[in-house]
Amino acid sequence: MTPKNGPTPVTHGYPEFTQEGKFELAKVRILGVPAINVATLVPLQESSSIGASVRARVIEGNLRALYHPDQICSWSERLSEGILNSILEGKSQVCRAGERYGLMRSNEPIALNIVQENNGLYEISVRVSGREASFPLLTITNADAEINGLDEKALAELWRDRLEKRLNYARQVYSPEQLQHRFRLALLMELLLGVAVAATVLLWNRLRQRTTRLQREHLERHQHHRWSELRLHFEQALTIAVLALMLTELVLMLAFGVMAIPGQLPLSMKLLLQPLLAIAKFVFISFCAYLLRSLVTFLLRQWSAAIDVPLQEQNRRQQRYRSLVRISHRLVNVAGILIVGFWIVLDVPGVRSTSTSLLLAGGALLGALAFVFQGLLRDFSTGLLMLLEDRCAIGDWIEVDGIQGEVIDVGLFSTQVRCLDQRVNVVDNASIVQMRNHTKLRSGSLITLLISHRQTDLDVVYRVLAAEISDFKQDPLWGSRLIADPILRGVKRTSALGVHMQILLVTRAGEQWTTEREFQRRILKALHRRGVDLADGLEISPSGLLPSGAR
Repeated sequence: MTPKNGPTPVTHGYPEFTQEGKFELAKVRILGVPAINVATLVPLQESSSIGASVRARVIEGNLRALYHPDQICSWSERLSEGILNSILEGKSQVCRAGERYGLMRSNEPIALNIVQENNGLYEISVRVSGREASFPLLTITNADAEINGLDEKALAELWRDRLEKRLNYARQVYSPEQLQHRFRLALLMELLLGVAVAATVLLWNRLRQRTTRLQREHLERHQHHRWSELRLHFEQALTIAVLALMLTELVLMLAFGVMAIPGQLPLSMKLLLQPLLAIAKFVFISFCAYLLRSLVTFLLRQWSAAIDVPLQEQNRRQQRYRSLVRISHRLVNVAGILIVGFWIVLDVPGVRSTSTSLLLAGGALLGALAFVFQGLLRDFSTGLLMLLEDRCAIGDWIEVDGIQGEVIDVGLFSTQVRCLDQRVNVVDNASIVQMRNHTKLRSGSLITLLISHRQTDLDVVYRVLAAEISDFKQDPLWGSRLIADPILRGVKRTSALGVHMQILLVTRAGEQWTTEREFQRRILKALHRRGVDLADGLEISPSGLLPSGAR
């Protein structure tokens, strides 16, 4: 059996009901604080439109009518009723404070009664001034007694005592004197917190200026001292802490402002706990991110130091290690920021009770943002693909769209390349159509010699080159840079300028340029020593690995 009358106010963002066994339970609140739990049997609910949640809302409306009797109408409805009464000379009292159901606003304590109905169930009601008949509040059902483990009469007495104390306190809270006291106290707290926020803003501004000055001094020093670095890190951490304190004070201002409104104590307590919960969540996620970064670093270090792979692959893994560690740490940091941000926003009061239409609107907004920033998404996916396919790593010399240089950073959205003139080119990952990597696993240089037509005996040239190749690969300094014997490819072609002969050097990654220059120096000395006629100049064509002007 449910109460006979009363409004059905909306819930305050809390779950309407829960199911335990065969019962459906719902909370009944006074001033926003749960007072009792009412229950219905689930099979009964299936055959009836009245459930525990509906029953709880009706009971809340009945109870609220005793301490806040003008809550049935909004301010605009009250004003409209007053205007119509003055125009039509009417006496409508639907929205008039203290007149609904004949209940009069009074500071006198009330006493609740227990009445047994004809069907044997117990009803809790109240007699108040201004109303002849008793005002029914709720009826104790068999489900209520069974879930609480008491008989109906004992449960009715328990609930009567509890509700009577809560209702009398609520009537005191809504008295004009208490409302004025709450307002004055809240105003005082708001002023104190406002002064604290102003002082914190000034402190944060001074710390920010001092941190900027320390950063500039740190960059201007040619030698960085450990003490100055520690001091700079401390100042930066202190600036962030003061900023967090300022945000906490703003949340406290909001919480004390909400606390001044009767019935909003749970919401204000939740707001008061938000800064502490946010800090705890941030610390927890930061610790988890630190552990995850350490684990990723350990696994990548084990992967790069594997001994069951060829030597060239080991060297390549050592080179890729820096790129993978840097990008994995960035991914962990970004994921941690997103998780802690989503976690904090999820616990903001009212977010979890957001309607489905707002969630759909948020999904549509995310879809629109994904469409607007589709270029960034392409860069991100291409960056991950580049890392997985090992297209380049930090330290590689690459060529992309006419840009040649050393890779100094492989990011998720762009790749940074430092050219020989020390300028840094930032290339969007999605714009890379073709990449030429000159130092992946190994490097090479194709040297072309231009022999004059006056040199009729090419066998002399072959013998000189073969001898120099043999001496070069046996040299302990330069031979160690080769990963294969130099290949004398012989005559490539003839032209009006002379005979083109080629030699291929295969070196360790990044060693091709210094090795090529030393080999050319030795060849030129040997050819001049044997009197070999060269054409007007020596043409050097290093197979596109590095332009001739770049060396």
